[in-house]
Amino acid sequence: MTARVSALPDNAGLSLSGVVDYASAEACLNAGVGVIGGLVPGDAPWVCDLSGLESGSSVTAAVLMGWQRAAGSRGRALALRAVPGRLRAILQASNLLSVFRLTDDEPR
Repeated sequence: MTARVSALPDNAGLSLSGVVDYASAEACLNAGVGVIGGLVPGDAPWVCDLSGLESGSSVTAAVLMGWQRAAGSRGRALALRAVPGRLRAILQASNLLSVFRLTDDEPR
């Protein structure tokens, strides 16, 4: 399945689904930055829903870091929701887990 990036229905975040690989990473990064540019301003972090993500990798982590930088440039942060176990382990091992807020949803 190809990776897909879209705004959440309430326009308070974005979702990432499918598989992010080397071939799709740049397109995912750019699509997410575009979505972030159109999100509703406010104080709360924007949600990044990963429930549709089939797997996580270091490539996925790099895309998320790019999105976090884009959110930071607008004075906001991303809160990751439904982080797959493998991606959570990669973020933890890379000391990147603390860069993101995590929602209360259980990891898959």
